[in-house]
Amino acid sequence: MTVPFAACLASAILTARPAQASISAQLPAPDQAALAQDAPGVLVSVDWLAEHLQDSSIVLLHVGMPSARSSGEFIPRARFMNYQEIVQVRDGLIVEMPPVDELIEPFEVAGVSDASLVVLYGSPAHLPARAYVTLDYLGHGARTVVLDGGLEAWKAANHPVEATPAQGPRGLFTPITRDDVLVSAEWIEERLFGPEIALIDSRPEGEYTGRLPTRVGARAGHIPGARNLYWEDLLVASENPVLRDSTDVVIQFLQAGANDRATVVNYCWVGMRASYTYLIAKHLGYDTRLYDGSWNEWSMNDSLPAALGSLPF
Repeated sequence: MTVPFAACLASAILTARPAQASISAQLPAPDQAALAQDAPGVLVSVDWLAEHLQDSSIVLLHVGMPSARSSGEFIPRARFMNYQEIVQVRDGLIVEMPPVDELIEPFEVAGVSDASLVVLYGSPAHLPARAYVTLDYLGHGARTVVLDGGLEAWKAANHPVEATPAQGPRGLFTPITRDDVLVSAEWIEERLFGPEIALIDSRPEGEYTGRLPTRVGARAGHIPGARNLYWEDLLVASENPVLRDSTDVVIQFLQAGANDRATVVNYCWVGMRASYTYLIAKHLGYDTRLYDGSWNEWSMNDSLPAALGSLPF
C-alpha cells in the first residue's frame, strides 16, 4: 500500500461511511433500500446514541457473560444478551459460531427483528464485537453498530444508567447467511503465501512469538505470514475502551500488512479478540474475514505450518 492511500484513508474514515459488503443480491430491492436508508457506520459515539436512544427501530443490547446481568449498571433501554448463547464449546473452550438455527432464538428473545437497528455494547470490548461478527454473518451487518467506548464512555459523558436491564417484546429475525465473513483453515492454507490475504494475529506479543504457552498439546507460535496487532493496542486504554486516534489506528493496520489489494483475515486464540480487529477492519473499509477456528484449531493440526518468533515467517 502506498503512503498516499494511508493518508487518504486516515482522513476519509473521519467523514465517510466505511465500505460494507452488500447483501442486496439476497434481499428484495425495496427491503434493502429501507434497511440501508438511515444506517450509520460500524461504530457510533455516545452522543449519537443519546440522540437516538428513543428511536423505535433501535434494539440496544448489553452483551456480557452471565455474571454481567447482575452488574447493576445498564444504559437505559438496554436488554441483556448472554454472550455464551451465541458461541459454542469446542475442546472445552467457549468458541466458534453455532449453527444458524441455534442463533435465531437468542437474538429474537433479545428483540432483534429484520428491520431493527441493533446497537451493541459490553465489556471487554471484544464481546460486543463478537456479537457484531455474528450478526454480520447472519446478514444483518448493515443494520448493526457497536457503541465506541461502551458503558465506560457512556458514564464518562454523564449519561444515566439503570440498575436492571430492560425487558421487551420478542423479535422476528430472518437470517440470510453470508459466505464472506468466516473462513476455514483450508481456505487460509490455499492462500497462505499469496498476496491476496493479509493475516492479522490479534493475540498478545508473547503468544504470537511462542514465548508464552497456550494450552497442553497446542503448538506455540503463529500462522506463517501473520503479523501481530494486539487488539487492545487499538484502544485508548482497557479502562477507557474508546478507539484510538484514527491516524494511529490506520498506521497500526498498515504495519500489520493490511492493504487495499488483500483480504484482511483476523484470528487470535479462539476468535474472541480477533472479533475486535475484524470490527475495526470493517470500520476502516477493508475487505475482511474472521478465522473462527483461530490458533486453537490451527495449532492442533500438525500438518499445518507454524512460525516462531517476532517475524511473520
